[in-house]
Amino acid sequence: MPKYKYTAFPLVKRLRTVLLSDPPYCSGVLEVSPSNFELYYGRKDARFVDLLEASTSNDPHALEELAQSCERAIFGRGDEAVLDQTYRKAGKMDSSHFKTGLDLANTGLLDAVRLSLLPDAVETRTVRAELYRLNVYGEGAFFKSHKDTPRSQSMFGSLVIIFPTPHEGGALILRHEDKEVTFDAAALLAGRTSSIAYIAFFGDVEHEVTPIVSGHRVTITYNLSYGSVRKPAPPPLNLETLQPPHASALAVRDALSSLLDDATFLPQGGTLGSGLRHTYPLPYVCTRGRDDPLDSLEGWLKGSDALLFRTCGALGVRPLLRLVSERTDSEVMLDRMVEFSGFDISDTETELRTYEGAVVLRSFGFTGNRRKPWARTTARGYEEELSVHWVTRGGFGEGPCSPYAAYGNEPWLGWLYMRVCLIVKIGPYGRRSEEGEDMGDEEGVADEDEDEEDGKGEGESDDAPSDAEN
Repeated sequence: MPKYKYTAFPLVKRLRTVLLSDPPYCSGVLEVSPSNFELYYGRKDARFVDLLEASTSNDPHALEELAQSCERAIFGRGDEAVLDQTYRKAGKMDSSHFKTGLDLANTGLLDAVRLSLLPDAVETRTVRAELYRLNVYGEGAFFKSHKDTPRSQSMFGSLVIIFPTPHEGGALILRHEDKEVTFDAAALLAGRTSSIAYIAFFGDVEHEVTPIVSGHRVTITYNLSYGSVRKPAPPPLNLETLQPPHASALAVRDALSSLLDDATFLPQGGTLGSGLRHTYPLPYVCTRGRDDPLDSLEGWLKGSDALLFRTCGALGVRPLLRLVSERTDSEVMLDRMVEFSGFDISDTETELRTYEGAVVLRSFGFTGNRRKPWARTTARGYEEELSVHWVTRGGFGEGPCSPYAAYGNEPWLGWLYMRVCLIVKIGPYGRRSEEGEDMGDEEGVADEDEDEEDGKGEGESDDAPSDAEN
């Protein structure tokens, strides 16, 4: 391999860091007026509970009555509605059976959620919240790990409001990629009876509610969808946000622009890939001849996925959204949705290759090794058609369909979370807006047969995660 200084190494790491550090949630505590704690429930025998009074009283009678008025909560296992209290034990009340005094629109919470989770859409999108359900978790109640059931392409997440009713336990644990976050609303609200806690997260984030040790955990959940254009408003002054900072459009643009401006990164042009961090609800049944739902997906992208897509366009390189399956030692890329209802989604790539527009990939993952930054991640021996250098992988190795369908908060409704990747064909250095040809193996790519130790320079270490292993 020719000896030269590969100056793009820290730039690839920088872009990876910006894309992967964006948290899939936002949370905080908000002080609200007393009327927001009023709750009416029951259709035939209407009742009332003041959750502010119940939070300060030593008499649990009002909360016990509310809990007894709830139905036992079911959950979704595939397309079945299941009542199994070894997996979910909680009370639930549908939105048609209660009326809350919580004035969500005037709290400023939706604007705070939009600014945090949809930072690149503040000028083009607003957030619409649909009241979904009230849940009461009494002593011993819990909900094991699950994902929210997708209901439409425009639905992107959930907002959970936790009232300051006394309880111990019931923390919400979020898991996404290899990260885990615990949101303990009971601890945050201790001694703050005039405040509510909130957490909003994307629908593909796995989450669970830990067992209640004592007391009653009372929550209201809203389904979050994209709304129409509206002038953005600043978050309320009495809002205390707790989440880490989110990626900004400027940070993503600076990182990608610097990488494209580096003469050692794909100097003759090539294809850059990024596995999107989030999965997206796409229809399980895709009717031939109708509009491909993958074509409209760019309007529903979340977090750093949306930032990357829009940044590519702003820098003059055209981003393409594709499905990738990696269930064997080869990778097949699809340029459109296929009819998953007609075959086993756990099947090998053999059937996927038969679809028009399917492309077999020669993939290279970023290793974190300064001397050999790229390593081949697909086996030889297949008739490969396109070389792709992956900045991030995004977990599409699970195949085009996420295995989430085993457990959800509802039976699945004809939509599946699917893994999507972003592909950008870039031109040679100095002419990046041109779509470059497939140049095959790039300088700086480690062959799998080479001695790994030979790739490390003195004092260098593999200080970034290897996509070859993820």
